[in-house]
Amino acid sequence: MAKTTWKYTLREIIIVIIGITIAFSMNKCADNLKDNKLRKEYLTNLKSDVEADQVQLLKNIEAIDNKIKICSEIIPVLNSEKDQDMRLMNNIFAIIKYENFSPKNITYKTLINSGDLKLIDDFKLKTAIQQHYTNYEELSEVYMRHTSLIKDYLGNYLVNHADYDQIQNGKAPFLNEIKLKNIVRALLTTFDDKKATSKLVAESCDTLIKEIDTALDYY
Repeated sequence: MAKTTWKYTLREIIIVIIGITIAFSMNKCADNLKDNKLRKEYLTNLKSDVEADQVQLLKNIEAIDNKIKICSEIIPVLNSEKDQDMRLMNNIFAIIKYENFSPKNITYKTLINSGDLKLIDDFKLKTAIQQHYTNYEELSEVYMRHTSLIKDYLGNYLVNHADYDQIQNGKAPFLNEIKLKNIVRALLTTFDDKKATSKLVAESCDTLIKEIDTALDYY
């Protein structure tokens, strides 16, 4: 009788252990499915963000190229024997408009702030994501330097060193042409930096998009 009870007890213990193991496996499987779904959503949204950023950067590069060309046309005219006309003024006002770049980084910030970056278990992909958004910080600094030069120097010049009454005579209003020429030369340098950094980040966008596509195919 005791032997039968022992066998029965052992069988019940084994059944309980098997039940717990099955339940644990099912929970783990459900968690894995949930994590995988969330990971795909993050990567899909992140890809969409980066694609939008790349489009904006390419537009900026095109606009910057045009302004580099305009600067190259302005410099030979200033402080020269050439007559100033309204085209010079139009060119100056064309380069004062600056391109902004505001990255779509909500998905990335959510990944970081929620701690869900750990869901990205591919080390290469995780590194590529973090490096890409570090590149945005460098790009922001370049854009800020350029914007500061326009506001603090060119903007100041247009307020304090121009006689706009000259426009009525069909002439450009700029008084101290040497000062303006130096400002435009400085701007040309920042345009070059802005273009080069924008190109690097646009290439980084392309690289990250490919990495995300590979990960999405795998998951």
